[in-house]
Amino acid sequence: MGDVLEFLVNGTSGLAPGGVEGTALIAGVCSAGVAGKGYLLGKESDLGAMLGVGPLVDRLQDIFATGGQNPVVIAVPVEGLPGGYISSIMHTGTGPDGVVTGTPVENADVVVEIATAGALGTVEAKVSKDGGANFEAAAIVPVDGQISIGATGATLTLETGTHVLGDKYEFAVRNPIGPVKKTGTGPDITITGTGRSAAQIILGIVSAGGRNDATYQLSIDGGDSWSGISTVPVDGVIVAGTTGVSITILENPDLVAGDMYECELMPPVPSISAVMTALEKPLNLYDIEFVHVVGPSDAVDWAAMGAKAEELWNKHRPTYFRAETRLPHANEDLNDWVAAMVNDRLGYSHNFVTVCAAFGEVSDVTGKRVKRNWGGLLSGRVLSIPVQRAAGRVLDGPISQGSLPDDFTESMQIILESNDYVTAKHYAGLPGAYWGDSKTLADATSDFQYEEVLRTVFKAVRKARIAALKSMYDEAGDLALEGNATGIGYLKANIENALNTMVAAVPQELAGHVVGIPENQDVVNNGVAALMKLLGIPIIREIKLYANYAYAGSAFDPRLTTVT
Repeated sequence: MGDVLEFLVNGTSGLAPGGVEGTALIAGVCSAGVAGKGYLLGKESDLGAMLGVGPLVDRLQDIFATGGQNPVVIAVPVEGLPGGYISSIMHTGTGPDGVVTGTPVENADVVVEIATAGALGTVEAKVSKDGGANFEAAAIVPVDGQISIGATGATLTLETGTHVLGDKYEFAVRNPIGPVKKTGTGPDITITGTGRSAAQIILGIVSAGGRNDATYQLSIDGGDSWSGISTVPVDGVIVAGTTGVSITILENPDLVAGDMYECELMPPVPSISAVMTALEKPLNLYDIEFVHVVGPSDAVDWAAMGAKAEELWNKHRPTYFRAETRLPHANEDLNDWVAAMVNDRLGYSHNFVTVCAAFGEVSDVTGKRVKRNWGGLLSGRVLSIPVQRAAGRVLDGPISQGSLPDDFTESMQIILESNDYVTAKHYAGLPGAYWGDSKTLADATSDFQYEEVLRTVFKAVRKARIAALKSMYDEAGDLALEGNATGIGYLKANIENALNTMVAAVPQELAGHVVGIPENQDVVNNGVAALMKLLGIPIIREIKLYANYAYAGSAFDPRLTTVT
C-alpha cells in the first residue's frame, strides 16, 4: 500500500505475425530417406546424401534453381510404385468402342484389327504387339468381348454391337524399363534393374568388339550429354549412372561400331493414399503455404488433395495444393494428350488445388537434360515472389531451365489454360518460355481462379486471425453507449494493423482494406462478426496497342494546333 506499482501493458507494439508465405512442403518418391519424415532443406543441402535420386529430388533441384535466395522447403519422401502404364485406346473406324484394363507386364505397341465383321461370338480379330508390323492369326472374339493380349498384362474388351471389318484399336503397354530400340546391325542388349528416376538411356558403340574390348559412350538424358569413352567391362555389365538399372552386353556376337541402343525409364510413382499417409505427420508439425505433390495425377488425386485442403482450412491453416499432370504416353501425340487433360479437368473443381501441365526438357546444374513436368520450376518461382505477384510476370524473366516440346502449339496452350491448367508459352520477339496464368481448379464463378489471389487472401486471413485472437475473452465494452465499446474497437484496430502490414509492404501486397464490425450485434450469444474487404493489386493480363498513321504537316498531325 502507498507504493508505486508497475504493470506491463501487452499487445500495443504493432507486431502482426501469422504469415507463412515462401514456405512449401514437397512430397514425392525418392530412393533414400524415411517415408513420411519431413526434411528441412536449404540451397546448400546435399540432396543426394539425404534423399538419393528420384522424382522428388528432381523437383527439389528445380525448386532451388528458381526459388530465389532463401526458400523454405520441407521434403517428404513417399513410398513409390513401379512406373509404367497401359495407355488409353485410339479407335479408328465406325464400329463399337472398346476399353482396356490390366497391369503392365510386358512392353508392347498393341494393334487389334477386326478381321471379319459381325457380332461378339462370331467376329474375328487379329492382334499385333509390335505396332502392326506383324499380326497373330485371327481368332473369334468371345461373347464377353475380352481379348487377352498375350503376356502384356492387358485385356481389351470390345463393346457389344456389329463390329466393322478393318476397325483398329491401338494402345501402348509400357513397363518401368521401356523397350530397347536398336539402330544398327549388332546384337541385342538387355536392361535390367529397378528404375529410380526418369531417364532416356542411349548407349553408343564407339569401337567394335566383345567384352573387355569394345568401347562405348553412355547418355541418360537422350543424348544431350554424354559420358566419356569407356571399355565394356569383362562381365559385360554397364551401370547406367544413378538410374538403378544396368545394361548387359552378351559375350557373342561382337558389338558393331556406330550402333545405338535407346531405352526410356519411367520413374516410380506414388499412390494418392501413400501421399496422404506420408503427409499426415509433417502437416501436423509444420505450418506451410502450399503442398506440392510430385508425380502424375488425375481428378481422383485432386479430390483427395482438395479434401485435405478443406481439412486444413477448418483447422485455421489455409493451405493449397499443387499437383502435376502426366506426360504424354508412347502412342499419344500432343493433340490426344491435350484432349485427355481436358477430359480429366471435367471431373473436378476446387478453389484450393492448382495443377501444372507444363512439361519439357529441364537442365540441371550438371548439364543433364531430362523431360519432366515443370511443377518444380513453378513452385520455385512462386517461392521467390511476393504473394500478390503473378508467376508469369514477364519482367521476372523466362523459364531459363526448361524448353517446351517443339510440337507444343499456341492453341494447345490456350486450350489447357482455358481449362484451368498452369501452362507455359512463348511470346513473339522474346526468347525462352514464360509462365501463363497461374490458374486454380476453381469454377468460372469463383473469385479464387488465380494462385496469386489465393496466396494474398490466405496470408491476409492468417494474419487477421492471429490479430483477432488478442481479443478472445476480452471485455467488449458497453455496446449501448457510443464510444464505450472499447473491446470492439481494440479488435478492429488489431485486424486493421495486421492488414496494414500488407498494404505497407514493399512491393505492396494489398492496395487497401476496409474492416467493418456491424453495430447492434448480439455479442453475448453470437460472438462478434468482423467483415474484411481486401482490395487486391490488379494484374495486367492483356495489353492492346492501337496505332494510327498520319503524314507530318497534315491536318491530322497532332503536333499542329489550330489558332482561332
